[in-house]
Amino acid sequence: MSLFQYLYVYIRICIMYVAHTDFLINIICTCILCIVFQKGFYLRAKKKEGGSVSCKHFLGVFIFLVYMAAVYGVTGIGTIWDVQRFVTASTSGFDRIYLVPFSSSPESMMPYVLNIIMTIPLGFLLPLIWKQFRTVKKVALSGFLLSLSIELSQLFTESRTTTTDDLIMNTLGAIIGYFIFKAFFHIILKKNSTEKDEIISSSVVIKHEAIFYLVLSFLGMFLFAI
Repeated sequence: MSLFQYLYVYIRICIMYVAHTDFLINIICTCILCIVFQKGFYLRAKKKEGGSVSCKHFLGVFIFLVYMAAVYGVTGIGTIWDVQRFVTASTSGFDRIYLVPFSSSPESMMPYVLNIIMTIPLGFLLPLIWKQFRTVKKVALSGFLLSLSIELSQLFTESRTTTTDDLIMNTLGAIIGYFIFKAFFHIILKKNSTEKDEIISSSVVIKHEAIFYLVLSFLGMFLFAI
């Protein structure tokens, strides 16, 4: 099967998954703690500083959370129920850990390609929505930590493997997404650089909004997904 045939099948699977009820449940699980954060902390901090939040920003955040729900669903992250089963099970999942890069011997290169593709939107959306992430270092670190969290949670699942290959490919995908952002928005960023810089907020909630969404979306899936 050629690369294009693999990608065609992958896209069809993604479309079918998005249309499935499970995906809607994943969105709810992903968003529930993030909504609490928005209502209870973020909007309150914005109001305290006399600022307002545009609909465009909220739309970007929603798209980001929907993407995160898709990532969690496709990767099959471990949940609190998986941890409970793991504790009571007689077998261990640690025999499915591959710490040496490229030692898991996949049948083709497609798992590597798909892992890269999966985190390209992450590297694109983070700097698009949040100016604090317009450095490749922060985007790469975010991709790595997200992948690491997913891999560690998969230790408690029954069928998923934990490999350093995924860490490498996911981080690479985030970096590629960042440079795609830079390529498409270079003119806009150059234009904005001549304008007056925005006042940097002193609120931890506002400055680290994206980090809160990453952590809370993961916790939402971990705690509430079945």
